[in-house]
Amino acid sequence: MTKRTVLQHSLLGLVFGATGVGASACSGTDAEGAAAGCGGLDTTVQAEATLHAYSEAAVKLRDRALEVEARFAAVCNAMNADLGLDTSNESAEAACGVLRARIDAAARAGVSVLVEVTFDCSADINARAECEADCNVQADCDVEASCTGGEVVVECAGECSGRCDVTAPEVACQGVCEGTCSGVVDVACSGICEGSCSAPQFEGTCDAGCSAGFSGTCDGTCEGTCDGSSVSGECQGSCEGTCAGRASGRCEAACEGEFSSGRCEGECTGSCSASAGIDCDGTCQGSCVYNEGTADCHGTCHGECDAEVSPPVCTGELDCEGSAECSSSCQAEASAEIDCPPPTASVVVLGDLQLQQALSAHAQAWGEAVNLTLALRDPIAAVASKTLAAFEAIGEVGVAGAACFASSLSAAAEAEASISVSVEASASLSAEAG
Repeated sequence: MTKRTVLQHSLLGLVFGATGVGASACSGTDAEGAAAGCGGLDTTVQAEATLHAYSEAAVKLRDRALEVEARFAAVCNAMNADLGLDTSNESAEAACGVLRARIDAAARAGVSVLVEVTFDCSADINARAECEADCNVQADCDVEASCTGGEVVVECAGECSGRCDVTAPEVACQGVCEGTCSGVVDVACSGICEGSCSAPQFEGTCDAGCSAGFSGTCDGTCEGTCDGSSVSGECQGSCEGTCAGRASGRCEAACEGEFSSGRCEGECTGSCSASAGIDCDGTCQGSCVYNEGTADCHGTCHGECDAEVSPPVCTGELDCEGSAECSSSCQAEASAEIDCPPPTASVVVLGDLQLQQALSAHAQAWGEAVNLTLALRDPIAAVASKTLAAFEAIGEVGVAGAACFASSLSAAAEAEASISVSVEASASLSAEAG
């Protein structure tokens, strides 16, 4: 399972990155023939079986990368529509470029944008296990004895002697939730709290407004100043004072209504997304971890399982002939089938009500695209950096193998060109108003 982190970044930086070179820079002609070009391989021979696994990974990663790029185009156009901007562009480069220009202008006017996205993606362990079983055709490869630098895990449907990770869009959890736990009551939440917060002040969004010391965006009546001028009414810019309505920003009073898009320094009731997991007795979006083992493990078992539903997988390196390349390719293929539960994504815009509304409305869709980007980035880079020599070191691949590698590398290059748009978009961590 991919380690869960909380990402903080400026949307300005994200959108700026989305104007890089897209997948259209590479022709898909050779890539389309990757799978067909590998049809002549003898998958009973280790070298050719390994090359076949590489081909499958390259094609699947390319398809997923193109899907993610399309997601960025869609979410940027959705935000553009809410902002009254041009929505006619079909590419991520152009659509996000329009949004970037709008945010650039806001930043120059002193507006701050902070986006926070929880990341909790995990590769499909079952897909990896099946791939490795097909790829490692050497009958004498003992996974448990040959696994170094990691551990052996297995998909389980019975009793597990060690830690059990159950991953699903929603799962009943009485363990540690690495994701978002819904149904928490009066708990200390070190991550993003959605619901109610008992702290005497807040930084985030409160639908009941702020009664003292407010600085931020007010979707309602602002009493105090708006962009430095006295106001008692609507404020499209930066409100200082109090806000009767939906308040997003910093407040020196408690939130008396629904709290969201921020961190609770007191006790949270509702849902909590914590970077290191949270003790959960409710519904978990992500992975529910049972550290002491369980008699009913329907997930990944880090120990002995009495009802295995997949071959064992080494999370480190296998010291068998050809197995290192098999493991690398199969890990990449499993990443193409990555499971990213719906993320918790929060947006706080200080000084631009219209921008706050537009970005908040599509924050989760943006977070989903960001998470997939980060999950696919490294596997694609690994596949795109392969050489034919790595497979020839295992054994003879012949003319058919060389042709298969060439077409597969083309698919990997297309994947790398496509994901670079999204990687650049998700790379920025912060930006200041200027």
